[in-house]
Amino acid sequence: MVEFGVIGFLVLGLIYFVVRQQAMQTELNNLWHSLKSLDKQSRFSLSALVMISGQLQKTYQLRLDSLQKHALIGADDYKFASFIISQVESVIMQCCEKSATVEEALTKQLANTEMEMEQINQYIAKQPSEIRVPWCKNTIGGFIAACHNITSEQIKAKDPKEPDAKDTKQRV
Repeated sequence: MVEFGVIGFLVLGLIYFVVRQQAMQTELNNLWHSLKSLDKQSRFSLSALVMISGQLQKTYQLRLDSLQKHALIGADDYKFASFIISQVESVIMQCCEKSATVEEALTKQLANTEMEMEQINQYIAKQPSEIRVPWCKNTIGGFIAACHNITSEQIKAKDPKEPDAKDTKQRV
C-alpha cells in the first residue's frame, strides 16, 4: 500500500512539473513574440528619428546660411555655428542610442577637427541668454532649442551683445 502511495505521489509530482513546464514554455513564447514586436517598433522609431533629425539639420543649415548671407552673423561665429549645426543629427543619435550627453557627443565629433570643446563653450558664452540657457541643460531638448535659437533671425537681429544705433550715437 505504501508503494502505491509513493508511486501516486511521484506521478502527481511528474504531472505538476509537466504542466508547469508547458505553462513556462507558453509564457516564453509570448515574451519572445512581444520582444520581436517591440524590436520592430523601436527600429521604426529609430529610422523615423534619423529622418527627422536629418531634416532638422538641413533646415538649421539653410537658416544659418541665410543669416550669413544677410550679414547677421560674423565669419568666426559662422564657423562655430556651422560646426554645431552640422552635428545635429549625430548628436541626437548618440544621445538616443548611447545615452550620451550633448557635450560627450560633441567632444567625440570634435576629435576629427582642429576645434576644441573650450572654443565651442566660449562661442556659446558670447551668445544671448536664449542660446546659453538651453545649451547649459546638456540635453537633447536643450541642444535643439539652442540650435533653433542660433539660427533664428529674431535672436540675431536683437543680439544684446552688439551695440545698437542709440548707444553708438550717445558715445559720439
